[in-house]
Order: sequence, then C-alpha cells, then structure tokens
Amino acid sequence: MTKLTPLMIAMAFWFQVVNWPVADLALAAASEDAVIQVRGNDDFSPYEFINADGQPDGYNIDLIRAVAEQAGLTLDLKLERWADARRALEAGQIDALTGVMYSPERDRLFDFSLPHIVISYAVFVHENSAIKSPQDARGRQVLVVEGVYAHDWLLRNDFTEKIVAVADSEEALRQLASGRYDCAILIRLHGLDLLRKLGIANVKTVGPPVLTQKMGLAVRAGHADLLAKLNEGLYMVHSSGEFDRIYRRWFSVFEERALYDRILAAVKIALIPLLGVLLAVALWIYTLNRSVAHKTEALRRSRQTLVQILEHLPMPTLVVDRQGQITHWNRECVHLTGIRASEAIGCRPHPPTYASTFLSLLTERCANDDQLAAIRRRPMASDSGGNMEDSEVFIPWLGDEGKWLFGTVAPFEDDRGERIGTIEAWQDLTDRKTLERRLSQAQKMEAMGTLAGNVAHDFASYLQAISGYVSAAQLENNLNTDVRSSLEGVQTTIAKARKLIRQITLFSRQDLVTPSPVNFRPIIERTLAMVRATAPETISFEMDIQTNAHIMADEVQVSQVLLNLCSNALQAMSAGGGSLSVRAEAVDLQGEQGFNGSERVTGRYLKLTVADTGCGIPPDQIDKIFEPFFTRRREEGGSGMGLAIVHGIVRGYGGRIEVNSHVGRGTQFEVLWPAVSA
Repeated sequence: MTKLTPLMIAMAFWFQVVNWPVADLALAAASEDAVIQVRGNDDFSPYEFINADGQPDGYNIDLIRAVAEQAGLTLDLKLERWADARRALEAGQIDALTGVMYSPERDRLFDFSLPHIVISYAVFVHENSAIKSPQDARGRQVLVVEGVYAHDWLLRNDFTEKIVAVADSEEALRQLASGRYDCAILIRLHGLDLLRKLGIANVKTVGPPVLTQKMGLAVRAGHADLLAKLNEGLYMVHSSGEFDRIYRRWFSVFEERALYDRILAAVKIALIPLLGVLLAVALWIYTLNRSVAHKTEALRRSRQTLVQILEHLPMPTLVVDRQGQITHWNRECVHLTGIRASEAIGCRPHPPTYASTFLSLLTERCANDDQLAAIRRRPMASDSGGNMEDSEVFIPWLGDEGKWLFGTVAPFEDDRGERIGTIEAWQDLTDRKTLERRLSQAQKMEAMGTLAGNVAHDFASYLQAISGYVSAAQLENNLNTDVRSSLEGVQTTIAKARKLIRQITLFSRQDLVTPSPVNFRPIIERTLAMVRATAPETISFEMDIQTNAHIMADEVQVSQVLLNLCSNALQAMSAGGGSLSVRAEAVDLQGEQGFNGSERVTGRYLKLTVADTGCGIPPDQIDKIFEPFFTRRREEGGSGMGLAIVHGIVRGYGGRIEVNSHVGRGTQFEVLWPAVSA
C-alpha cells in the first residue's frame, strides 16, 4: 500500500481541467445543488465498512466526505455488497463509487478520479499448505471475491482456470480455514484485518504481493463535471493536510506494526551473542543440577507408579507400615467395605484382633455382637511360603447377605532385610461360592433325578405285580367282608403309590409328553382364572402378559408348572394376605448375558415371572426347595413334590428356573422357556 504525492495529484488535476469541455461547465453550474448518489463496499475494512453503530466508516468514507466538503457536494452515501454497487454504477443508477481500482476494462465502463492510494493483493493459504510463493498457486483452486479487481484480473489472465468466486472476503477466509480450497487472492491489508477480527489462526500470507493497483474514485462514464469536482476536492484535501490526517488515522497502526517488526528483528540480531552467553551459563547450571533433578524425578515417578498400581489393582489392597498404620487404601477397598480412603488411611486398629489389619479394622468398626459372632475364618497355608499368611473369611455385614473373602498378608522388607510393613490383598469369593453351591446343587439334582427315575421304574413293576395279586384275590367268591375291604384298601394305596411314581418320573424327566407348539397367553389366563377363584379376598392379583410367544411343551404340564408356583405363593401369603403378580414377556439373550447371575443362556426365550409378597424362604433352605420330598408344610399335608415336578418339567423342555427370596419380603420365581415360531 503506497500513498500518492500531492504533486502527482496537482498535475493530473491540471490536465483534467484544461481538457474540461465548456458544455460540462454549464452542466456543472446547473447541478451544484444536486445530491450525489455514492455507493461503496460494506465489507472492505479498513477502507470501507459498516461500523458497530450501523454507519459507513473507513478510510475511503472519511476521504470522500472530506472531498465532498471541499468541493461543495452533497452526498447520499450508502454501503452494500460490492458486486451490487458495481452493477448499479454500470447501469447508471448511481453517480459514483467510493473506491475502485483501475483497469483498461473498467476504464471503458467508468471514469476514474486521480488515484489516492495503491492496493496490493496477496496470496492467502492454510498454515499446512504446500504453497510457499505466488508462483506455487498457479493452476490451483483460487478463492476470490466476486466483482473485485483481482476477480477481473484472474478472468483475463492464465493464472488459473479454477476460480471460485464468493460473496465477500470473510467467506473466502472461512472456506480457506476449513481446508476445502488451495488458496485465496485477497487485498492484503483487508485480509489481515479480517483474520484478526474473526480469530482465524490457521491462515497466513505467502511471498510478495501477487499484483498491485492504484485506487481512486469512479463515476459513471461521461459524468465529467462530477469527476472534475472530485479531482478538485482531492487536490484540496491533499493541500490542506487533511489527507495525511485521514491516512494516519486508518493506517498508522499497520505502519507502526511494520516498524515494530523491523525493530524487533534488529533487536533479535543484536541479542544473538548475548543469548549465546546466557545459554552457555544456563547449560552449565543445568548440567550441575541435572543429576539431582533426574534422581528426584525418578524417585517421584517410582512412588507415583507404585501408588497408581496399588490404586488400580482389581482387588482390594492396602499397605500397612511397621507401626501398623494404614498408608494406602485403594478404591476396591472402598467399593468392598464402604470405608473411604480418608477414613482408613492413618488408622491403626488397637489392639489388633487378627494378624490382618484389614479384618481388624472391619471388626473394630462393627458394633453388632451377633454379626461379630457370625464371622467364619479359616486360616490356610500359603503356597508362596515364607512369612505370608492366607485366610478365607466370611463377613456377614458386607453386601446384602454377607461376603466370602480370600486374603493374603505378606510382609515386605527394606534393602537391609528389616521388616518395614505388610501388604494385604483380598478377593471377593462370594460369586464363586454361589456358583460352586449351585453347581453342587445341580449335580445333586441330576443324580437324584437319575436315581429317582430308576427306583420309580422298578417300584412301578413291583406295584403292578402286587396289584395283579390283589385283583386275583378279589375274584375269590368266599372272601368275607373284612378281607374284601382290606383288599380294596390295598388297591387304593397302590393307586396313590402310582400317582407318586408319576410325580417322581416327572421330576426325573422320564415322563414328559411329546412337546408341540403352544401359545402361552391362553394357558396363563385359564390357570390364573382357576387360582383367582380359590384365592382368599386378602390377596390381590396382577397379571401382565406382554407377548403371544409360542413354546414347545405340553399344555397340561405348562399349566401344572404355573399352578404349582401360584399355589406356593398363595400359601406363603395365607397368614396376612398380599399381592401375587404374574408377568410374561419375550426376551432375546445374546453373547455373555446371564440368567439371574448363574447359567449362561443365549437365544429367544419366553420369560415367566411369578412373584409374591409372602413370608419368603430362609437362606439355609433356598437350595433345597427343588429337591423331592422337601417341604416346609409337612404338617399341612405337603408332599414336597410340587417344586420338584416344576423343576423336572422346565428342565425337561430345555428351560431354566431360578428363585430369589428374602425372608419377610416375598419370593420371586423366574422361568425361561425356549421360544419357537408359531
């Protein structure tokens, strides 16, 4: 950007005046009081733009206002989109433009005033671009503002064929910052100003200006009188010193910045030797302290690594110093016990109840004597030898029903072999114990089923023989009444025994009917209707059937399963009433999804849930309820075969059954039946 001298303006003004036609003088005299329609670019800072108050502002605006004041012109000044303003002047709809760069093509459309400033265009690129100079931009995608001088220049030159015209410079810079295009050719000062205002940091300029051109005022072609007045005003603005004031107001900050950059570069050159000396001194000091700093950092990192390892171990772990005080308590300890690290660290159980500080701390914080008495601890010999101690312990107050834990207490020593503390690591064995118990129960049930089936088969043969002998005896005519009555009693007893045998064979899965697809919904509805009819009024029913799924089974045996479960629920609530809910839904179990925390099953299932709010089942009996002949209502006539038959039917058809119960809060049975297509 270059400022033109007053001498050049005066010479051009004289050349313009001496060639001014007389007819235009008369026209000028006749139109002195006319309002001049002037337009400009609304986005061309710092030359011309709309300020925060919504008013035209900028170097060109101040200049044309000063020119109009010197020339005695009245302006109607507005700023709009540059392409629209240019077309308006070409169509003769306005009188002048505030700032236009000269070109031979434009000279045929407009008349230009004396130039008052030189504009330079620069190549703007993304910070990661491979373009390092204007020559590298040839043939690339080039963003340019529509209708400006650079756009005209690109159209008439072979710089590139990939021209992307946009509405304004802001859009060009945003597109360039997004990395969608190669480069942009914009007015350098305007582009840098926009980058600062928009906060775009990944766009820069490369190389020298790609082109420069003079800027002046433009009027529509043939408007010589107005052009003469504008030139006269320009000369007077220069002569009065007003031009310098306007120029400094808008461009001094940029020139001061350029001066500052040059001074800074000179200072950098002068400081290089001094910086070399300072660097040598700093390096010497750094070398002296490097060894100490390195060892300190290594010690810090070692300690930090140890703490991180302890904190992220997947099992509860704590460290105790030689005085028995807890120094580390990881997050798994917090998760297991509920004791926060801030509460545990620094504690020293006294006197220690166990060799384990962990157990001593737990027992010290438990005030329930019954729970303390329920602790079961079994010390074990450590496989690792040395002074390590393993133990298995049951803590009744951890979790809902207590937890089994396995822990190892290991001492550690310093470099001199002196004991400086212990580290304890614990594992939660509760799930493993539960799975072991369930596996044992399943194996026992399998063995009992096999035994019961074999016994029932042989017993049925014996009953058949007995029944035959009794029937033959009943055919005798000379039997007295007492004997005949006794024989009938034997037959009645044989019938009851056969019914029991059928129940046993159902439990052993040897008496299952050939399955067929049945719809579960009507079975539930009919069975619940029977149960509701015999239930006392103190019990409410809730039924939620969300599926019409089909299963492979026998309809009668499915109804028997539901009837047995509901009957047990009614008996559990017989004392004080309650609520019985039956829910059926379709589920799709995938991957490692489990069923009630035990067996792993996958596929499409119908899930039946029967829940009551009765007395619940004690924990010591929960594993026995599916065993044949086990009952808690022997005095009431219970045979103990109801749930055993349910278990046999469900398992026989490939299903799964689980129970969840809490004393005083009720019981819930969940049954999974493999679903099939209707």
